Amino acid sequence: MRFVNIAILVFFFLNIPLLASYIAVCQGCHGKNFQRKALGRSKIVKNLKKKEIVARLNYFKTSSSIMKSYASSLSDKQINQIANVFGK
Repeated sequence: MRFVNIAILVFFFLNIPLLASYIAVCQGCHGKNFQRKALGRSKIVKNLKKKEIVARLNYFKTSSSIMKSYASSLSDKQINQIANVFGK
């Protein structure tokens, strides 16, 4: 089983199904294991440190990029959960 699939299961069993389904949406652009540059230009998420993930998602909350529609719906707690699971 791959790391990301395990992470989704962890979110589900921690009673965070909304976040687990959100991550499945992220995989559409970033790749199943977050190994791709989204739209051919983003940073590769699996290579980012926790603090970089938090900073980037917080930036995207107010940006004019395509990520705004995704990031603006995340709470600070959800952003930190994502960073803790996927960051280095």
